[in-house]
Amino acid sequence: MDKTVKIMVILLLCCAVVGAAALIMGMAWTGEQPSALVGASPTSATGMTSTALNAAANNTASCTPVTINQSDGTPITLPCQPERLIVANSDAAEMLIAFGAANKIVGVDQSTLSVPYIMDKIPNATGIGDWETPNIEEILALHPDAVISYSSYKPKNIDQIIAANITVISLDCYKLDILPSDARAIGTLTGTSTTAEVYARMIEDTVAQVNTRVKSIPDNECPTVYFESYTDYSAASNGSGSDEMLVAAGGRNIAENSSTSYMTVSPEWVVTQQPQYVMKVVSFPNPLSLAEIVENLKDREGWNTIPAVQQNQVYAIDSDIMFGPRAYIGLVYTAKILHPNTFQDMDPNAMLNDYAGKYVSETNVSEMVYP
Repeated sequence: MDKTVKIMVILLLCCAVVGAAALIMGMAWTGEQPSALVGASPTSATGMTSTALNAAANNTASCTPVTINQSDGTPITLPCQPERLIVANSDAAEMLIAFGAANKIVGVDQSTLSVPYIMDKIPNATGIGDWETPNIEEILALHPDAVISYSSYKPKNIDQIIAANITVISLDCYKLDILPSDARAIGTLTGTSTTAEVYARMIEDTVAQVNTRVKSIPDNECPTVYFESYTDYSAASNGSGSDEMLVAAGGRNIAENSSTSYMTVSPEWVVTQQPQYVMKVVSFPNPLSLAEIVENLKDREGWNTIPAVQQNQVYAIDSDIMFGPRAYIGLVYTAKILHPNTFQDMDPNAMLNDYAGKYVSETNVSEMVYP
Protein backbone atom coordinates (compact mmCIF):
# COMPACT_ATOMS: atom_id res chain seq x y z
CA MET A 1 0.00 0.00 0.00
CA ASP A 2 1.53 3.37 -1.02
CA LYS A 3 1.98 6.25 1.33
CA THR A 4 -1.09 8.20 -0.02
CA VAL A 5 -3.50 5.29 0.66
CA LYS A 6 -2.19 4.79 4.18
CA ILE A 7 -2.71 8.47 4.93
CA MET A 8 -6.34 8.24 3.66
CA VAL A 9 -7.09 5.21 5.86
CA ILE A 10 -5.69 6.94 8.93
CA LEU A 11 -7.79 10.05 8.24
CA LEU A 12 -10.95 7.97 7.82
CA LEU A 13 -10.33 6.15 11.14
CA CYS A 14 -9.83 9.45 12.95
CA CYS A 15 -13.09 10.83 11.54
CA ALA A 16 -14.93 7.73 12.68
CA VAL A 17 -13.59 8.06 16.20
CA VAL A 18 -14.49 11.76 16.38
CA GLY A 19 -17.99 11.10 15.05
CA ALA A 20 -18.67 8.38 17.58
CA ALA A 21 -17.51 10.59 20.39
CA ALA A 22 -19.77 13.41 19.23
CA LEU A 23 -22.75 11.05 19.04
CA ILE A 24 -22.26 9.85 22.62
CA MET A 25 -21.89 13.40 23.92
CA GLY A 26 -25.08 14.41 22.13
CA MET A 27 -27.00 11.61 23.81
CA ALA A 28 -25.72 12.61 27.19
CA TRP A 29 -26.76 16.22 26.59
CA THR A 30 -30.34 15.35 25.51
CA GLY A 31 -30.85 12.64 28.14
CA GLU A 32 -31.27 9.94 25.48
CA GLN A 33 -30.09 6.46 26.47
CA PRO A 34 -27.65 4.40 24.51
CA SER A 35 -29.26 1.39 22.87
CA ALA A 36 -27.45 -0.93 25.23
CA LEU A 37 -29.37 0.57 28.23
CA VAL A 38 -32.82 0.69 26.65
CA GLY A 39 -35.28 -1.18 28.88
CA ALA A 40 -33.32 -0.57 32.12
CA SER A 41 -35.14 1.32 34.86
CA PRO A 42 -34.17 5.00 35.21
CA THR A 43 -32.75 5.87 38.64
CA SER A 44 -33.42 8.96 40.73
CA ALA A 45 -30.74 11.04 42.41
CA THR A 46 -31.25 8.99 45.56
CA GLY A 47 -30.47 5.76 43.78
CA MET A 48 -34.08 4.47 44.00
CA THR A 49 -35.70 3.36 40.75
CA SER A 50 -38.93 5.01 39.66
CA THR A 51 -40.68 1.67 40.13
CA ALA A 52 -39.52 1.58 43.75
CA LEU A 53 -40.59 5.18 44.25
CA ASN A 54 -44.07 4.41 42.96
CA ALA A 55 -44.28 1.35 45.23
CA ALA A 56 -43.25 3.42 48.25
CA ALA A 57 -45.84 6.04 47.37
CA ASN A 58 -48.54 3.39 47.06
CA ASN A 59 -47.58 1.85 50.43
CA THR A 60 -47.84 5.27 52.06
CA ALA A 61 -51.18 6.05 50.47
CA SER A 62 -52.83 2.66 51.12
CA CYS A 63 -53.90 1.21 54.46
CA THR A 64 -56.32 -1.28 55.94
CA PRO A 65 -59.65 -0.11 57.40
CA VAL A 66 -60.14 -0.73 61.12
CA THR A 67 -63.52 -1.64 62.62
CA ILE A 68 -64.23 -1.80 66.35
CA ASN A 69 -67.31 -2.06 68.55
CA GLN A 70 -67.90 0.94 70.78
CA SER A 71 -69.03 0.60 74.39
CA ASP A 72 -72.71 0.66 73.44
CA GLY A 73 -72.15 -2.15 70.93
CA THR A 74 -72.35 -0.04 67.77
CA PRO A 75 -69.53 -0.59 65.26
CA ILE A 76 -67.39 2.17 63.83
CA THR A 77 -64.92 1.92 60.96
CA LEU A 78 -61.86 4.09 60.35
CA PRO A 79 -60.22 4.10 56.89
CA CYS A 80 -56.79 3.50 58.43
CA GLN A 81 -55.33 2.63 61.80
CA PRO A 82 -55.10 5.99 63.60
CA GLU A 83 -51.71 7.45 64.41
CA ARG A 84 -52.86 10.70 66.07
CA LEU A 85 -55.50 10.37 68.79
CA ILE A 86 -57.09 12.92 71.08
CA VAL A 87 -58.34 11.19 74.23
CA ALA A 88 -61.03 13.09 76.13
CA ASN A 89 -61.35 10.29 78.67
CA SER A 90 -58.67 9.68 81.32
CA ASP A 91 -59.60 6.00 81.63
CA ALA A 92 -59.12 5.45 77.90
CA ALA A 93 -55.81 7.35 78.09
CA GLU A 94 -54.63 5.02 80.86
CA MET A 95 -55.63 2.01 78.78
CA LEU A 96 -53.72 3.22 75.72
CA ILE A 97 -50.64 3.72 77.89
CA ALA A 98 -51.12 0.28 79.45
CA PHE A 99 -51.06 -1.34 76.00
CA GLY A 100 -47.99 0.57 74.79
CA ALA A 101 -49.79 3.08 72.56
CA ALA A 102 -48.86 6.27 74.45
CA ASN A 103 -47.08 7.62 71.38
CA LYS A 104 -50.42 7.89 69.57
CA ILE A 105 -51.88 10.37 72.09
CA VAL A 106 -51.48 13.96 70.91
CA GLY A 107 -54.19 15.61 73.02
CA VAL A 108 -56.12 15.06 76.25
CA ASP A 109 -58.92 16.71 78.20
CA GLN A 110 -58.35 19.08 81.11
CA SER A 111 -58.93 16.51 83.86
CA THR A 112 -56.35 14.14 82.42
CA LEU A 113 -53.72 16.89 82.53
CA SER A 114 -53.88 16.70 86.33
CA VAL A 115 -53.14 12.96 86.52
CA PRO A 116 -49.37 12.61 87.06
CA TYR A 117 -49.05 8.89 86.33
CA ILE A 118 -50.63 9.52 82.92
CA MET A 119 -48.98 12.78 81.95
CA ASP A 120 -45.45 11.63 82.77
CA LYS A 121 -45.87 9.11 79.92
CA ILE A 122 -47.28 11.65 77.43
CA PRO A 123 -45.57 14.95 78.35
CA ASN A 124 -46.09 16.44 74.89
CA ALA A 125 -49.86 15.89 74.78
CA THR A 126 -51.83 19.12 74.47
CA GLY A 127 -54.93 20.06 76.45
CA ILE A 128 -58.17 20.46 74.48
CA GLY A 129 -60.36 21.79 77.28
CA ASP A 130 -63.05 20.16 79.35
CA TRP A 131 -64.14 16.66 78.31
CA GLU A 132 -67.79 17.73 78.29
CA THR A 133 -67.23 20.64 75.89
CA PRO A 134 -63.82 20.26 74.25
CA ASN A 135 -62.47 23.18 72.24
CA ILE A 136 -63.05 22.56 68.53
CA GLU A 137 -60.25 24.88 67.39
CA GLU A 138 -57.71 23.20 69.66
CA ILE A 139 -58.82 19.80 68.40
CA LEU A 140 -58.46 20.84 64.75
CA ALA A 141 -55.02 22.32 65.40
CA LEU A 142 -53.75 18.87 66.44
CA HIS A 143 -54.91 17.22 63.18
CA PRO A 144 -56.23 14.08 64.90
CA ASP A 145 -57.30 10.93 63.12
CA ALA A 146 -60.00 10.49 65.77
CA VAL A 147 -61.20 11.63 69.20
CA ILE A 148 -61.96 9.08 71.93
CA SER A 149 -64.69 10.22 74.32
CA TYR A 150 -66.86 8.57 76.96
CA SER A 151 -69.80 6.57 75.65
CA SER A 152 -72.06 7.01 78.67
CA TYR A 153 -71.35 10.73 78.87
CA LYS A 154 -70.83 12.05 75.36
CA PRO A 155 -69.48 15.59 74.80
CA LYS A 156 -72.22 18.19 74.80
CA ASN A 157 -70.86 19.62 71.56
CA ILE A 158 -70.40 16.27 69.83
CA ASP A 159 -72.47 17.45 66.85
CA GLN A 160 -70.05 20.32 66.30
CA ILE A 161 -67.07 17.95 66.52
CA ILE A 162 -68.61 15.64 63.92
CA ALA A 163 -69.56 18.63 61.73
CA ALA A 164 -65.88 19.57 61.71
CA ASN A 165 -65.24 16.20 60.00
CA ILE A 166 -63.64 14.67 63.09
CA THR A 167 -64.32 11.03 63.91
CA VAL A 168 -65.56 10.48 67.47
CA ILE A 169 -65.06 7.04 69.03
CA SER A 170 -67.18 6.36 72.13
CA LEU A 171 -65.43 4.10 74.65
CA ASP A 172 -66.01 4.21 78.42
CA CYS A 173 -63.08 2.07 79.62
CA TYR A 174 -64.29 2.32 83.24
CA LYS A 175 -67.21 -0.09 83.69
CA LEU A 176 -66.26 -3.49 85.05
CA ASP A 177 -68.71 -5.47 82.91
CA ILE A 178 -67.47 -4.05 79.60
CA LEU A 179 -63.80 -3.51 80.42
CA PRO A 180 -62.73 -6.61 78.44
CA SER A 181 -64.62 -5.56 75.29
CA ASP A 182 -63.40 -1.96 75.57
CA ALA A 183 -59.85 -3.24 75.99
CA ARG A 184 -60.11 -5.37 72.86
CA ALA A 185 -61.46 -2.37 70.95
CA ILE A 186 -58.51 -0.25 72.06
CA GLY A 187 -56.15 -3.06 71.09
CA THR A 188 -57.60 -3.33 67.58
CA LEU A 189 -57.66 0.44 67.18
CA THR A 190 -54.01 0.91 68.14
CA GLY A 191 -52.45 -2.28 66.81
CA THR A 192 -51.81 -3.67 70.30
CA SER A 193 -54.26 -6.58 70.23
CA THR A 194 -51.89 -9.10 71.80
CA THR A 195 -51.35 -7.05 74.95
CA ALA A 196 -55.02 -6.07 75.07
CA GLU A 197 -56.11 -9.71 74.87
CA VAL A 198 -53.86 -10.74 77.77
CA TYR A 199 -55.30 -7.88 79.85
CA ALA A 200 -58.91 -8.66 78.87
CA ARG A 201 -58.56 -12.33 79.78
CA MET A 202 -56.99 -11.41 83.11
CA ILE A 203 -60.08 -9.35 83.94
CA GLU A 204 -62.45 -12.08 82.82
CA ASP A 205 -60.58 -14.70 84.86
CA THR A 206 -60.58 -12.49 87.98
CA VAL A 207 -64.29 -11.70 87.71
CA ALA A 208 -65.12 -15.38 87.12
CA GLN A 209 -63.10 -16.40 90.16
CA VAL A 210 -64.88 -13.87 92.38
CA ASN A 211 -68.30 -14.81 90.98
CA THR A 212 -67.72 -18.50 91.64
CA ARG A 213 -66.82 -17.87 95.26
CA VAL A 214 -69.68 -15.40 95.84
CA LYS A 215 -72.20 -17.92 94.52
CA SER A 216 -71.12 -20.33 97.25
CA ILE A 217 -71.97 -17.79 99.99
CA PRO A 218 -75.47 -18.15 101.48
CA ASP A 219 -77.71 -15.10 101.02
CA ASN A 220 -78.00 -14.57 104.76
CA GLU A 221 -74.22 -14.19 104.95
CA CYS A 222 -74.11 -11.37 102.39
CA PRO A 223 -73.89 -8.19 104.51
CA THR A 224 -75.94 -5.05 103.98
CA VAL A 225 -74.03 -2.02 102.69
CA TYR A 226 -74.66 1.69 102.38
CA PHE A 227 -72.56 2.72 99.36
CA GLU A 228 -72.20 6.47 99.07
CA SER A 229 -71.13 8.19 95.88
CA TYR A 230 -68.89 11.27 95.58
CA THR A 231 -71.60 13.60 96.88
CA ASP A 232 -72.59 13.29 100.53
CA TYR A 233 -75.82 11.36 101.06
CA SER A 234 -75.98 10.27 97.41
CA ALA A 235 -76.60 6.52 97.64
CA ALA A 236 -75.49 4.34 94.72
CA SER A 237 -78.46 2.22 93.79
CA ASN A 238 -79.71 -0.23 91.19
CA GLY A 239 -78.14 0.41 87.78
CA SER A 240 -75.06 2.26 88.99
CA GLY A 241 -71.51 1.01 88.57
CA SER A 242 -71.06 0.98 92.33
CA ASP A 243 -74.12 -1.24 92.80
CA GLU A 244 -72.81 -3.59 90.13
CA MET A 245 -69.48 -3.81 91.94
CA LEU A 246 -71.14 -4.31 95.32
CA VAL A 247 -73.43 -7.13 94.19
CA ALA A 248 -70.59 -8.86 92.32
CA ALA A 249 -68.52 -8.75 95.53
CA GLY A 250 -71.27 -10.38 97.59
CA GLY A 251 -72.91 -7.39 99.25
CA ARG A 252 -76.56 -6.34 99.61
CA ASN A 253 -77.24 -2.73 98.74
CA ILE A 254 -79.66 -1.03 101.15
CA ALA A 255 -80.65 1.32 98.27
CA GLU A 256 -81.25 -1.48 95.76
CA ASN A 257 -84.98 -0.72 95.39
CA SER A 258 -84.51 2.83 94.16
CA SER A 259 -85.93 3.68 90.73
CA THR A 260 -82.85 5.76 89.92
CA SER A 261 -79.16 4.92 89.73
CA TYR A 262 -78.40 7.36 92.53
CA MET A 263 -80.83 8.47 95.22
CA THR A 264 -80.48 11.29 97.71
CA VAL A 265 -81.00 10.05 101.26
CA SER A 266 -81.12 11.58 104.73
CA PRO A 267 -78.85 10.66 107.66
CA GLU A 268 -81.90 9.34 109.45
CA TRP A 269 -82.81 7.00 106.56
CA VAL A 270 -79.36 5.42 106.70
CA VAL A 271 -79.72 4.93 110.47
CA THR A 272 -83.08 3.19 110.01
CA GLN A 273 -81.49 0.78 107.50
CA GLN A 274 -78.78 -0.25 110.00
CA PRO A 275 -76.15 -1.23 107.37
CA GLN A 276 -73.39 -3.60 108.42
CA TYR A 277 -70.89 -1.77 106.18
CA VAL A 278 -70.52 1.79 104.94
CA MET A 279 -68.46 2.48 101.84
CA LYS A 280 -67.78 5.79 100.13
CA VAL A 281 -66.07 6.32 96.80
CA VAL A 282 -63.74 9.32 96.70
CA SER A 283 -62.20 11.17 93.76
CA PHE A 284 -58.86 12.97 93.87
CA PRO A 285 -57.49 15.58 94.13
CA ASN A 286 -59.39 15.99 97.39
CA PRO A 287 -58.64 18.27 100.35
CA LEU A 288 -59.24 15.36 102.74
CA SER A 289 -57.40 12.08 103.02
CA LEU A 290 -59.23 8.76 102.99
CA ALA A 291 -58.68 8.45 106.75
CA GLU A 292 -60.22 11.89 107.38
CA ILE A 293 -63.21 11.03 105.22
CA VAL A 294 -63.79 7.84 107.20
CA GLU A 295 -63.73 9.76 110.48
CA ASN A 296 -66.22 12.29 109.10
CA LEU A 297 -68.56 9.48 108.12
CA LYS A 298 -68.40 7.99 111.60
CA ASP A 299 -69.10 11.40 113.17
CA ARG A 300 -72.36 11.99 111.30
CA GLU A 301 -75.28 12.65 113.60
CA GLY A 302 -76.85 9.46 114.90
CA TRP A 303 -74.50 7.17 113.01
CA ASN A 304 -72.92 5.87 116.19
CA THR A 305 -75.92 3.53 116.39
CA ILE A 306 -75.16 1.94 113.00
CA PRO A 307 -73.54 -1.53 113.14
CA ALA A 308 -71.00 -0.44 110.51
CA VAL A 309 -69.74 2.36 112.75
CA GLN A 310 -69.89 0.31 115.93
CA GLN A 311 -67.81 -2.47 114.36
CA ASN A 312 -65.37 -0.15 112.52
CA GLN A 313 -66.57 -1.31 109.14
CA VAL A 314 -66.58 2.10 107.46
CA TYR A 315 -64.39 2.41 104.34
CA ALA A 316 -63.28 5.14 101.95
CA ILE A 317 -62.19 3.93 98.51
CA ASP A 318 -60.32 5.80 95.78
CA SER A 319 -62.46 5.95 92.63
CA ASP A 320 -59.45 4.99 90.50
CA ILE A 321 -59.66 1.45 91.87
CA MET A 322 -63.45 1.18 91.65
CA PHE A 323 -63.83 2.46 88.09
CA GLY A 324 -61.45 2.43 85.15
CA PRO A 325 -58.83 -0.04 83.88
CA ARG A 326 -58.11 -1.24 87.46
CA ALA A 327 -61.73 -1.90 88.43
CA TYR A 328 -61.12 -5.65 88.52
CA ILE A 329 -58.74 -5.00 91.43
CA GLY A 330 -61.42 -2.88 93.10
CA LEU A 331 -63.74 -5.86 92.87
CA VAL A 332 -61.26 -7.99 94.80
CA TYR A 333 -60.74 -5.23 97.41
CA THR A 334 -64.51 -5.01 97.93
CA ALA A 335 -65.02 -8.77 98.07
CA LYS A 336 -62.20 -9.19 100.58
CA ILE A 337 -63.63 -6.45 102.82
CA LEU A 338 -67.06 -8.09 102.86
CA HIS A 339 -65.89 -11.71 102.97
CA PRO A 340 -62.34 -11.82 104.34
CA ASN A 341 -62.29 -15.57 104.92
CA THR A 342 -63.60 -16.47 101.47
CA PHE A 343 -61.02 -14.27 99.75
CA GLN A 344 -58.11 -14.56 102.15
CA ASP A 345 -55.84 -16.00 99.43
CA MET A 346 -56.50 -13.17 96.97
CA ASP A 347 -54.26 -10.13 97.47
CA PRO A 348 -55.50 -6.94 95.77
CA ASN A 349 -52.37 -5.05 96.86
CA ALA A 350 -50.20 -7.57 95.02
CA MET A 351 -52.50 -7.29 92.00
CA LEU A 352 -52.11 -3.51 92.03
CA ASN A 353 -48.32 -3.80 92.20
CA ASP A 354 -48.43 -6.26 89.30
CA TYR A 355 -50.52 -3.84 87.24
CA ALA A 356 -48.09 -1.01 87.96
CA GLY A 357 -45.19 -3.22 86.89
CA LYS A 358 -46.74 -4.56 83.69
CA TYR A 359 -48.99 -1.76 82.48
CA VAL A 360 -48.90 1.72 84.04
CA SER A 361 -46.20 2.65 86.55
CA GLU A 362 -46.91 4.86 89.58
CA THR A 363 -50.52 3.63 89.85
CA ASN A 364 -49.66 1.89 93.12
CA VAL A 365 -48.05 4.75 95.04
CA SER A 366 -51.14 6.23 96.70
CA GLU A 367 -53.52 4.65 99.20
CA MET A 368 -56.49 3.07 97.50
CA VAL A 369 -58.58 1.88 100.43
CA TYR A 370 -58.83 2.98 104.05
CA PRO A 371 -58.66 1.31 106.45
